Amino acid sequence: MEIITIKQLLEESVEQYRNQVAFQIRQEDRYLKYTYQEVALLVRKIQAALVKLGIKHGDRVALLSENRPEWPISFLAITSLGAVVVPLDAMLKPEEVSFLLGDCGAKVIILGRNFSALIKVTGVEISRIFVEDFDRLATGGEGEVSAEVSPDDLASIVYTSGTTGVPKGVMLTHKNIMSDVSGTASLFDFGPGDTFLSVLPLQHTFETTAGFLGPFSKGASITYAESLKSNNILRNMKETDVTIMCGVPLLYQVFYDGILREVEAKNKTRVFSGLLFLAKAVKTLIGINIGKYFFSVIHKKFGGKIRFFVSGGAALDPQLARNFELLGFTLLQGYGLSESAPVLTCNTLKNNRLGSVGKAIPGVEIKIAGTELVGEILAFGPNIMKGYYKQKELSSRVLINGWLYTGDVGYLDEDGYLFITGRSKDIIVTSSGVNVYPEELEFLLSKSPLIAECCVLGEKVKEGIRKGTEQVVAVIVPDQDFFKKIGETSHDFIKRKLSIEIQQFNRSVADCKRIAKFIIRNDELPKTRLKKVKRHEVEMMLNDK
Repeated sequence: MEIITIKQLLEESVEQYRNQVAFQIRQEDRYLKYTYQEVALLVRKIQAALVKLGIKHGDRVALLSENRPEWPISFLAITSLGAVVVPLDAMLKPEEVSFLLGDCGAKVIILGRNFSALIKVTGVEISRIFVEDFDRLATGGEGEVSAEVSPDDLASIVYTSGTTGVPKGVMLTHKNIMSDVSGTASLFDFGPGDTFLSVLPLQHTFETTAGFLGPFSKGASITYAESLKSNNILRNMKETDVTIMCGVPLLYQVFYDGILREVEAKNKTRVFSGLLFLAKAVKTLIGINIGKYFFSVIHKKFGGKIRFFVSGGAALDPQLARNFELLGFTLLQGYGLSESAPVLTCNTLKNNRLGSVGKAIPGVEIKIAGTELVGEILAFGPNIMKGYYKQKELSSRVLINGWLYTGDVGYLDEDGYLFITGRSKDIIVTSSGVNVYPEELEFLLSKSPLIAECCVLGEKVKEGIRKGTEQVVAVIVPDQDFFKKIGETSHDFIKRKLSIEIQQFNRSVADCKRIAKFIIRNDELPKTRLKKVKRHEVEMMLNDK
């Protein structure tokens, strides 16, 4: 039977997986666990509390908490009641929280006590339910609550932290969310025998869909990481037999860098490199991946039960995916936006093409705008948002005849795999009329051992024959560890070395892609919670120079 509302998802999953552990988190020396049945009971208590506070169908309820089992339980309670959940980023500043609460018109907020001071600073008058009080709610009678929920009812307003600086409230219906959950989950064989590790912020649609609702729909268990420290993550993996994890590329890079550091510390670099070479040769010659056997010690550090990793939220370096593959792991990349609830495409265990973000999930159509091979990516399907809250004009610009204009640029290969090349609004148009994609240059520059991270932007030429056109500028954060190792950390030395590096880079690329100038920044580049660089903030910094 097709599940078309979150309320139906809750009822069906509880019926099928009643005694299975749904959510768990380590607290001191033990794990706090909630079975599917216990989740259902707690949902009813929360709903009764919401009704007592006057919440009815269509009302907005904000949700502000760190990742913990009470977050998904609150999400299920709010949406199954017919109310609209408004997830808030735990890293927001008081003025941002104040704006969002006012913009969406939230009547109640469910939050952790550690956010109480934040809400007080905002000055917003709003009823509150603390997640720490859920157990107390459970002693007050079950409070049966009945609510009619339809597929076209609004389920969530997700405010994008974004890279543009302007918050947009993405309106997602029950149908939007559940079609994406069903389409994505149908491509993977997982169930009650699997345990997901949740490390990404739950308010992001990627984690909500792929890391919470997807597993919940098929009876899997979800472990919430006790912290984002690598040692704690690895401990949670071992102790709860984690088999699947969704993450962003940066997290997987941290894992891989940690492996390399440990290999180097044990003076095993030559052995490690030799085994990688042999694993690659065997894979190339006979198509068998023996990395799991060569690197069994590494697999044991990850708990020894990992079936696959999923990467989303930002572009994944194909070489990093290859490195994981040689170690015997499977790292799959997908693609989507909050506006599509969010998954549009993904690679699978059976169909995985490195460098691509996979094929469209069931029910979704992908096409490229225009007649050229490379162009803006358009998406159509039941998961496409209703629109932006209170922003009809903006909605009409990105939703045309049901098609979502993603703003991303890419191409489809002959087999239907999608490849992303950049963002249309970030494209730099040079004086010769050639389009330059910043992500491509950032990827190449980041390979330099001198560079920790960088952001490539277009800057208007202010004088001369090319006045008014754009030139390529790179904002570079030097790798301080590299310069400390060679014993030279002065600004002048770093600038000279980077100048030579940029000159060499420019000789290796087409004229239109050459870096006209670079700016050194010692602080980390500003990023969203999913570790995407906030280009608008870097641009403002550039304009202030």
